[in-house]
Amino acid sequence: MSNTIYVHIDTTSNAVLTRGLAPQDFNKSIVHQPKNLLLLDPSSDFGEFDGHTGLKVIRGIEQVQLFFQQLNKGRVSEEMKWIDFNDFDMLKELTPLEISELLYFGHMKTHLHSPFFYKLQNNFVFFDLKDERSRVYYRYLDEYYRILGDRITRMVLEKINDRLSFFKKPVSVEKLDFNLLKELRSVMQEGVLFCLSQEQLIDKTFTIPIYLMEDSGLKSSQVNKSSLDQIAVLRYYANQKKWTLDIDQEDLAFGFMDKNMS
Repeated sequence: MSNTIYVHIDTTSNAVLTRGLAPQDFNKSIVHQPKNLLLLDPSSDFGEFDGHTGLKVIRGIEQVQLFFQQLNKGRVSEEMKWIDFNDFDMLKELTPLEISELLYFGHMKTHLHSPFFYKLQNNFVFFDLKDERSRVYYRYLDEYYRILGDRITRMVLEKINDRLSFFKKPVSVEKLDFNLLKELRSVMQEGVLFCLSQEQLIDKTFTIPIYLMEDSGLKSSQVNKSSLDQIAVLRYYANQKKWTLDIDQEDLAFGFMDKNMS
């Protein structure tokens, strides 16, 4: 599924289940860079031990960035799960009940109450689920749309330049405005699949079909697109350096109807 990106957004908790994005995609695109990380794996090899919570802590923006760099270089093999926090002193104010809630969060990878803790002032909770899957909680969902837009832009850039002759100068690709992707926010609550497997540009246009797909489809490494309902098309016009999104409202309505009847 390296040529596909799956997205399911739970707007109640701002949790996004994704397949096809790597942790480095997250690190490259977020605006609210974490100041500190609380690692939700008590046995993590990284960070320093915090006696109050019994968890490991990575303190300071510089150390967090070093950790992300190791992650990007593939030097972190353990299961990645963390929550950011703003002030180290407030970490010491966590009650036993709040700490137990964090431990449950880390173990079950789902929240008991709100995923955003007042004392931590966290913007994210990150879970790497392996097999290119992740579940991330975003205080600001715009962060996710930005990550997704940047990833699609990089994939289209790579595919377009792969089609060029070795002797031709590489071309640039206009950055996909994440606000365009926000037009899909209602259908993303059902689950969508972006397919970037087009083998060639047609009239210098790169077409990305978007399908309605439940997260149960993530159990298989192969996706039968013929069994899915196509509900939108994202296009990049290389000559005009322009992105467009066409949503088929009729197909979208039928897709929701079929799902509700099943």
